[in-house]
Amino acid sequence: MKTALRAAALILVAVSLACSQKGFNTNLTVEAKPVPGVDWSKYQTWSFGRQGEYVVTGNEILDDPHFRKAVSDHTISEMKNIGYSHVNGDPDMLIMFQVIIEDRYDEVKANPAYEDFDMQWATYSEDDVWREGSLMLFAIDARTGSQIWGATATAELDKDSDFETKKSRFRAVVTQMLTDFPKRPQ
Repeated sequence: MKTALRAAALILVAVSLACSQKGFNTNLTVEAKPVPGVDWSKYQTWSFGRQGEYVVTGNEILDDPHFRKAVSDHTISEMKNIGYSHVNGDPDMLIMFQVIIEDRYDEVKANPAYEDFDMQWATYSEDDVWREGSLMLFAIDARTGSQIWGATATAELDKDSDFETKKSRFRAVVTQMLTDFPKRPQ
C-alpha cells in the first residue's frame, strides 16, 4: 500500500512539474495586451503618467534614481523611433510603468504533503527560492483616462549582475515590450 501511495505521489509531482512549474531559470516572457478598437491616428504626443510619483520596489537597483532616469531616457528614445513625441504638458497619451517584485519558490518541494516520502530530489534548498520581477507598461488616453494599450514582462531577477548589466537588460525588456506598440500612423 505504501509503495502504491509513493508511486501515485511521484506521478502527481511529475505531472505538476510538467504542466505548471516555473523553475528558477525561467526565461523572459513578454505579453502585449492591446485594447481593440483604438483609433491610433489621434495620438501624436505622450508624457509619463504619475510624474514624480514612484512606488518603491524594495530593490536597490530599481529604486535608484540613476537607473530610473536611464530607463526614462531609453523609453523616450524608443517612443520617438515608433513615431511619438515626448512632451511635458498636454499630451495625447500617458505612459506608465509598474514594477512588482515577488519571492517565488518551488511549490512542489515546499508542499508538506510530501514530507513523509523519501524523495532525494525533493530536498528543499535555497536554490528553490528566487525573486521574480514583473514590469507592466500601460498607455492611457490622457483625456479620457482609459487604457489604450498594455504589455507585461516577467522574469527571474538576476542577483549576480552589476548595475550597468541590470540597466542594459531592463532597457532591452522595455524595447521588446514596445515592439508591439502601434506605430504612429503617417
